[in-house]
Amino acid sequence: MSETTIKELTNAMVSGGNGLLREANRLFRPYGVTAAYFNVLNLLIDAPEGLRPSELTRSLVVDPSSTTYVLDQMEKRSWIKRAREPSDRRAHRILIGAAGKRLHGQVSPLYHAALKEMSEGINDRDAELVSRTILKVQHAAAAAIDRVIARNPFTPPTKKQSRALKRS
Repeated sequence: MSETTIKELTNAMVSGGNGLLREANRLFRPYGVTAAYFNVLNLLIDAPEGLRPSELTRSLVVDPSSTTYVLDQMEKRSWIKRAREPSDRRAHRILIGAAGKRLHGQVSPLYHAALKEMSEGINDRDAELVSRTILKVQHAAAAAIDRVIARNPFTPPTKKQSRALKRS
């Protein structure tokens, strides 16, 4: 694949993901919900025993500090609650609260209606091809980054180099 083609593909993937996120936020905004909040509610609604924050982080594919912020905001709104992990007192599980269940009940039908309408112009074959291609690109990106990092270990810039970078 040419460099131009892979650039166009990755740009289309990033742009597509950003576009979906923007539209999801637009759908949820009247309810005071972001796509991140909805994703947490959606994961917790099917997990009556709750999930560990690390499990949410993996499922949401976000930085752990972002997960902490999202969970803190959701807890302030009583959409979720934290409970001690019985097997490890240092750990806790995140459970959906009654307000979170009610909110999910309001916004989930909108989400599913949007998915249904969005899928009307896309056939199963095209959707499967795009999904497979995205996964291939994700795996190829991870492998490529691993190889580039292995060949080019990071050396922090000296203070002099840092100052020069800041001036430029």
